[in-house]
Amino acid sequence: MIEFNHVYKNYDKNYILRDLNFTVNKGEFIFITGPSGAGKTTTLKMLIAMEKPTHGAVKFMGTELNDIKKSEIPFLRRKIGFVFQDFKLLPKRTVFQNVALGLEVSGVFGDVITKNVSELLKAVELYTKKDEYPLSLSGGEQQRVAIARALVQNPQVLLADEPTGNLDEETSKIIINIIKSFNNKGTTVMLATHDKHLIADTGRARVIDITKA
Repeated sequence: MIEFNHVYKNYDKNYILRDLNFTVNKGEFIFITGPSGAGKTTTLKMLIAMEKPTHGAVKFMGTELNDIKKSEIPFLRRKIGFVFQDFKLLPKRTVFQNVALGLEVSGVFGDVITKNVSELLKAVELYTKKDEYPLSLSGGEQQRVAIARALVQNPQVLLADEPTGNLDEETSKIIINIIKSFNNKGTTVMLATHDKHLIADTGRARVIDITKA
């Protein structure tokens, strides 16, 4: 489903990724690990064409993303949900409106939005806060909104960049359990983290250390 073949990435002649090789199969739960600055975020961003490799090839479902046209990127991103480390929620839009945004951009409106967004907010246990604004929420609640927004278009893959990085242990477990529940329904998950305790508590997940891949 996902392939990284001899991928290198440099910034200002400094390589942060060197000869990265791995594959991800449909339905897997993958941890992308490595120390700070190792390129975990860059690795995930390559899959939504926010970054391109300096050398090598990144493929998603057989399509080589190196040469993807700008006009094709929105269609790619409907298949891949991304949870950013800093949430990137819009402060002047309610919880419901933040989650609905992806559907609106795709030209979906009305009852379909109401149904899909409501179901996701119930799944992340935030339906009762659908009319509140992000800044009134806790960090864990904001992260759950970000997860719901990433999943609203029913993507085949969920990418999460340090989704528990600023959360306490109990809240982190809640977030991971939510992500695992969607993985159990068939969503492929790639989660970047340096938290070894998080990895140890997540059972059947596979670990890819990008400093050794």
